[in-house]
Amino acid sequence: MRLLNQTEKTLCDRILAGSGANNYIGNIIDRELVNTCILVSHTPMSASLEFTINNATPTKAETDWIISKTEEISLLVLHVVSLIKMLEKDGYILLLERGTNSRAAQKFGRCVGNLPSVGYSFNDPNVISLLCDYTNKEIYTTEEFKRFCENGYVPRDEQRFRRQILFTQIALGVALVAFLFNIWSNLKDKPEQEVKIDKVQYEELLKSMHPPVEINRALPPSAVLQPQPVSPATIKAHGSTK
Repeated sequence: MRLLNQTEKTLCDRILAGSGANNYIGNIIDRELVNTCILVSHTPMSASLEFTINNATPTKAETDWIISKTEEISLLVLHVVSLIKMLEKDGYILLLERGTNSRAAQKFGRCVGNLPSVGYSFNDPNVISLLCDYTNKEIYTTEEFKRFCENGYVPRDEQRFRRQILFTQIALGVALVAFLFNIWSNLKDKPEQEVKIDKVQYEELLKSMHPPVEINRALPPSAVLQPQPVSPATIKAHGSTK
């Protein structure tokens, strides 16, 4: 079931409020049928609008009103019959035909019978067929339809989809929190490690430096010979030898 527009939501409220006996299409849209009637015939199958005017010939104002009203009511009729078909298909409402003469022509609305009128015939066979099917049937609502209206007119498929999205988001959130906690726990409990290298690695490291550092392998730094002071006697003896 698709999402509903504002007109269809209003019609749903009217259907819910009038559930039961006399809950016909004519009563649901009656307030829009000021000086207007809808005529439905089964043999031959046809549907038309009838607009009340004051004289035999409509005035300019009446003509403009008829043109505007024709478009308004045609769209309203399309909405209401399509909505009833959809609600019945999805099990939100039940339809009951009580009349014994259901094939007789029907006329409903608030046109004035003793005044002239101007007619407009519907041309869409689908709309005509739906009007013929639903005009004589009472509409009974189900408990699910009541919850549907109370919960913002969200279809059950959409509700199921939204629940799946919510569960998915919760699962992703839990997984992310667990992942971050695991990282934090590993970093917190990991001991600090001291890096040690042996002598060979140390020498290789020094060799890789630029400029290279010379290493005395024979003697440790403390064993390197230091120059000793020379005494005068040593210089004298050295000279006599020459």
